[in-house]
Amino acid sequence: MNKLLAIALIALLSTGCMQTTQDVPLKTRAQAIPENAQKMLPPTDGRPPVMHSNEWNQPLPIGAPINTAGAEDSPFITQDGNTLYFFFTPDVHVPVEKQAFDGVTGIWVATKNGSAWNEPTRVVLQESGKLALDGCEFVQRNRI
Repeated sequence: MNKLLAIALIALLSTGCMQTTQDVPLKTRAQAIPENAQKMLPPTDGRPPVMHSNEWNQPLPIGAPINTAGAEDSPFITQDGNTLYFFFTPDVHVPVEKQAFDGVTGIWVATKNGSAWNEPTRVVLQESGKLALDGCEFVQRNRI
């Protein structure tokens, strides 16, 4: 009886390990933005940034390929001025719990090529299906 149970358990475990995964193609930021979305620019911003120091200039949109009709937020640039990290979501009207699974909401990074910015790429923080701790991500040197 124990031998039969052991064989059944091994068979069950081995068949579970033979499952294949299928890569899901990632959407681009442009594909995820609703057709009726419009970029809010500083003159029409109902909640413009408030400057609390004269050490900085007023923020300005960078333009394509960074700014889109979606929502870019919380940008920061590395000290050398050649790498820009920012948060992106295609539609601010979608609840946060749904944004988490839309395939594009998250942290993005773009690098500078001369005076122009390259197309941003999504920063993958965790392998799909792998458990992770919740928390705010940050970048220090070359580590997330």
